[in-house]
Amino acid sequence: MRKRLDKNIKPTNKPISKEIQPNKKVENTPFWKSIFPLIALLIIIFIAYSPILDNELTNWDDPTYINNNPLIKSLDFENIKRIFTENYFGNYQPLHLLSYAIEYHFYQLNPTGYHATSLIMFLIACTLIYVFIHLLSKNKIIALFTTAFYGLNAMRVESVAWAAERKDLLYLIFFVAALITYVQYIQKDEKYKYLFFTFLFFGLSIFSKVMAAAFIGPMIMLDYYLGRKLSFKLVLEKIPFVLLSIAVGLKQVAATDETGTIDKSDLFSFSDKIFIACRNLVVYPIKLLAPLNLSAFYPYPPKSDEIGIPPIFYACGLIVLLLVVLIIFSTKKTKLFLFTSGFFVSTILLVLQILPVGPTMFSERYTLVPGFIFSFLLAYGLFYFKEKYKISAVVIYAIAGIYSLLLFSTTYKRCDVWQNSLTLWDDVLEQFPNVATALNNRGKYYGENLQKYDEAMVDLTNAIKADPNYEIAHNNRGIVYSIGKQFDLAIKDFDNAIGLKPTYFEAIQNRAIALASSGQFEKAIADFSRVIKEDPTNEKLYISRGYTYLQVNKPSDALLDFNKAIEINPNEGNTFLNRCQAYYMLKELEKAKSDLQTAIRLGATVNPEFKKIIEAN
Repeated sequence: MRKRLDKNIKPTNKPISKEIQPNKKVENTPFWKSIFPLIALLIIIFIAYSPILDNELTNWDDPTYINNNPLIKSLDFENIKRIFTENYFGNYQPLHLLSYAIEYHFYQLNPTGYHATSLIMFLIACTLIYVFIHLLSKNKIIALFTTAFYGLNAMRVESVAWAAERKDLLYLIFFVAALITYVQYIQKDEKYKYLFFTFLFFGLSIFSKVMAAAFIGPMIMLDYYLGRKLSFKLVLEKIPFVLLSIAVGLKQVAATDETGTIDKSDLFSFSDKIFIACRNLVVYPIKLLAPLNLSAFYPYPPKSDEIGIPPIFYACGLIVLLLVVLIIFSTKKTKLFLFTSGFFVSTILLVLQILPVGPTMFSERYTLVPGFIFSFLLAYGLFYFKEKYKISAVVIYAIAGIYSLLLFSTTYKRCDVWQNSLTLWDDVLEQFPNVATALNNRGKYYGENLQKYDEAMVDLTNAIKADPNYEIAHNNRGIVYSIGKQFDLAIKDFDNAIGLKPTYFEAIQNRAIALASSGQFEKAIADFSRVIKEDPTNEKLYISRGYTYLQVNKPSDALLDFNKAIEINPNEGNTFLNRCQAYYMLKELEKAKSDLQTAIRLGATVNPEFKKIIEAN
């Protein structure tokens, strides 16, 4: 290990351990002079994830971030300004949304384009990880093994195959780029240009996903591992990183709190949450080592008044305590275990669910950064045993190859799980049959995409049974009731959804439609007005309220709504057709005829009888 015994002694470029010191003739060459094995590996990784190119977008956040996201529909200055200044869907992630805006410009809603971009970005991230590990270890074999174990691991599929998780890949790329420049800063006489680039990449990472705030931890662990002495300068250089982390972190907390995605329930005590975090700390490495029985959704454990959370969680607390003791003792012989464990924990600490965020207890995507340092530990260990016990290189390569092949197989198969919403939620429910989110989303897919309303009704009813307070399931079942013209039951479900979440404007809009369909026009108008106040640029709301005004013989009010809708979108023929009817009721026949012709020109379907009536006047 390199140690700086005096501030005047500059760091050298020695390998990380004499025990695994490579052949200098081979290893002292820059990584790009032996790049062909890396290219071959990247091709293999591409093949492993290639099934996602045929996948659909799912109904889990993809509609919110892509299909129905108004912020990605334009690349003009005003819209980009909104992207960087406004919170969206409980998050502040401007680069995340900007990436979608760029893609939407080229792909519109073609899922292949989004998946291809994600796969390319992941290959870039794997390349950067290779560079980082090569800089750290000065060993191309360790770097190659690390990249293989990481890139071929099925725990990565969630971040690569799920279009809504584009923020993961963006934050990963910039995070690793910042690690590379920080190692260069340490290794190249602490030249400030490398620290500047580190801060720049860190900023890009944290504007992609706030989880990048954890970067301070890896910086400290790299200082320790690469032998920097504690000094005022060491602390001072981290202050800009801390300040930016705090600023973006506070904005993210405020954004999350607005939508209620931070779980504030009292179901689990603080001590329960500590043991849940310990259980996750134990299970994450196990899943990384053997990525089996994976799921897009891991529910929280049941809790009883007698024993609290399941006993295994308390056992995991003891395991974590034992591991901490062993890691401390290991520092007498090596820095490796404290470095890797400190790096791992610091980059996953924010999402160990001590502060529960979202409905899941455990998420595979949270290992996106911690995963490659775990892979480095595996690769380092494999090479260590080769050197320590003089094991044949053929044997070591065979072990690494077989393990990589097994990883490749599980990853390739896992990509098919994300083929569409049905395959995704079937996979979750196979392991966890009472997950309300999975039942709701599968039920929604049955109804919305497959028009299998009986199956949808079963799933949505079971979702409500699993979680009576799940307002989204009440709303979605109300939609199915509305399709079946059971408006009384639909309105009851919408009432329940709104009672659970008074600001649930989608449910208010759906209730307005059900009320209008059942002849309760005044109540419908009140609901439409409430939603319009929240979303004043939605032309469909004005059209719906305007049409409802026509039903109660208020053409003047209807005309105002249709005018507003046309102002927002002048290319919708049906809006002109509706305004034509309003003009006819107001006896403004020439304007009615003009709107009729415009509606026909824009492709609206016109009732022949209505057309005769207008033209006859």
